[in-house]
Amino acid sequence: MYDLLAAGPGRDAERVCIVADVAPAGASPRFPGQPGALAHHWILRGPDAPARARSLLAAHRAQSAWLAPMPAPPPSDDIPPETPVFGQAWREVFPAGVGITAAADFPGGGGENVTIVDIEYAWDPTHEDLLRSASDLGGVPDPTWAFHGTGVVGILAAGDNGFGVIGAAPLATVLVQAPFFEADAGFDYDVARAIVEASAVLSAGDVILVEQQFYGLDGEFVPASFDAGVREAIRAASAAGIVVVEPAGNDDVNLDDPAYEGAFTDDTGVLRVGGGASSFAAIPRARVASNYGSLVWVQGWAGDIVTTAGPPYTDLFYPRDDPRHIGPPPFVIARTAKHQAYTASFAGTSGAAAMIAGLVGVIESVAIATRGAPLTPLEVRSVLAEAGVAAPDGEVSVGALPDLRRVLRSWLVP
Repeated sequence: MYDLLAAGPGRDAERVCIVADVAPAGASPRFPGQPGALAHHWILRGPDAPARARSLLAAHRAQSAWLAPMPAPPPSDDIPPETPVFGQAWREVFPAGVGITAAADFPGGGGENVTIVDIEYAWDPTHEDLLRSASDLGGVPDPTWAFHGTGVVGILAAGDNGFGVIGAAPLATVLVQAPFFEADAGFDYDVARAIVEASAVLSAGDVILVEQQFYGLDGEFVPASFDAGVREAIRAASAAGIVVVEPAGNDDVNLDDPAYEGAFTDDTGVLRVGGGASSFAAIPRARVASNYGSLVWVQGWAGDIVTTAGPPYTDLFYPRDDPRHIGPPPFVIARTAKHQAYTASFAGTSGAAAMIAGLVGVIESVAIATRGAPLTPLEVRSVLAEAGVAAPDGEVSVGALPDLRRVLRSWLVP
């Protein structure tokens, strides 16, 4: 059994997460003011925090304790081989894509009835194709990986504005929640808190996309659900009817491995997304370095996704000497090349999960328009899995690739 209080990669040796019925001395609530299971999560800080946590466990005054996760880099957006695609094939009719284009035929098909929150390090709100696509919700962004959030927001909801790209749900309200929060000694990285704060502004049928990953037991990258606090935050959101989408991660990890002590077989209601090969690959829907397991429900493309981007992902369009001006006076905004980057190679389960989150937004928006109520998170998982095509025989499964048109025709519209 692994010692979750031992120093290791991606673990904060001076911040310990604790589950206890009564607040330990010197601890602060991890989720202030939250009811139920979330009310029993606490944070101990300081160089002696691990030793104090061990004492609490030995005295049976805490149920569990672990070093708080530290931020890991987002999954790589460059899974070779790169295949430049100068269109958005992922939006096309299944099996060429996932059928986003069919949504235009259905009420609510632009995602206009839902809000999607992307839990993301940062994004570029001045990108020419995202000026009206999203806004910040809260947290403190870290611009180091802004290109990643820019790509994800583009997949979710880049506007249908006559240039660039179009997102899966271009009329949805998209909010970006950063997972860093001001603390006495700087900033805390806390994905669970980000989920809780996002949930507070959402309603049943809305979507949370958790574009984060954690270091696993031996430094491998695994889903954020590795943290018990994240699992409880997801469980609470799911119980409120909010669909939480989580990338499976890109490290060839079997998430059912007993070493993880059930962290990834605890069904919180999350919609976990694996990464499969695009329709351009020799074997479409085959697993592409994706983590896998029994609770990886569906897959999205893990490569060849055309979307908005930023340096270093500028392979599709990056006119260094082509400044742009967007909008009529008095709203003229001078553009420089760094705000015009596009890529044809966004990849990994980050791209796959963003694709599926956008698709879920469309499904829920159409459900609200046609049925008067959204599907539950478990219903969403079920219809996506049933309306998809799994990996080819002989391939390790990362779930079925959904066909949105089939979902809308067979499950939602009379």
